[in-house]
Amino acid sequence: MRKTLVAIAVVVITMCIFAPGRTKAAAGPAPIPAGLRLEGLTAPDAIAEAFLGLPYRVDGAINTAGEYTLFADQTRRFSTPGINCSGLVLALSRFLLGRNITLEEAILDRLGDSGPSSPHGEDWDFGWDLIMNISEGFPRRFLLPGGETKDPAGTDGFSPRGYDIHAEQTHRELPARFVQGHLYLISLNVEGRRKGYGLQHYHVGIVHVASGGQAWLYQTSGKSGKVNRRDLKSVQGWDSFTRSFANTGKHRKMVLVLEVDLPRK
Repeated sequence: MRKTLVAIAVVVITMCIFAPGRTKAAAGPAPIPAGLRLEGLTAPDAIAEAFLGLPYRVDGAINTAGEYTLFADQTRRFSTPGINCSGLVLALSRFLLGRNITLEEAILDRLGDSGPSSPHGEDWDFGWDLIMNISEGFPRRFLLPGGETKDPAGTDGFSPRGYDIHAEQTHRELPARFVQGHLYLISLNVEGRRKGYGLQHYHVGIVHVASGGQAWLYQTSGKSGKVNRRDLKSVQGWDSFTRSFANTGKHRKMVLVLEVDLPRK
């Protein structure tokens, strides 16, 4: 991944985790990877649900040929399924946005502020880069507290940081902002999580609003071991979300939400 594969591989193990005009998405629809029962599916609900239960793999990704590989070593191939949180967001976005985004597009350091010599920490803004890269070229906006939005143009991984996950305002406001016709890419970020890092975008997920109105947050992690989901519009789902991302120490965990308009059929 990024500039030095060995160094980045170490970071990806500790984390879950295009610049426009530099590389192009592969032509045609994304091939269906092994283990995903997507044949004949066109409804977004069914496509998203097909990812449930897909096993977790450290640094796991799917390339534009539909092969299981690694972000840091794309020469590797696996006969069995496995993706990490970034791999899930990228793979599901390909099908819902209708663009076969390459791994290089998805992980490229947009602002050149990451890497071994970065004063902010190795790949500190990986999650921010990922959701920005995947959504490049689509109408999009950050959702901010108070019902505000912000054009992502000119922003960076430091600001905005989004919603305080454990603030009462977030619970009152954010679930209602998830509406049909949009895809929501999220990056969890926190200060002081890891030595050598000030701020770190350490985990990503994707919210799909189903035809029944549920705001399903799809994600995966080493702890869960597989792709799972929770409905952020339900009391149980929201409680599960906040428990999973409890604050550690004095530093608040924040969720940056990027709303992306889905292509019209």
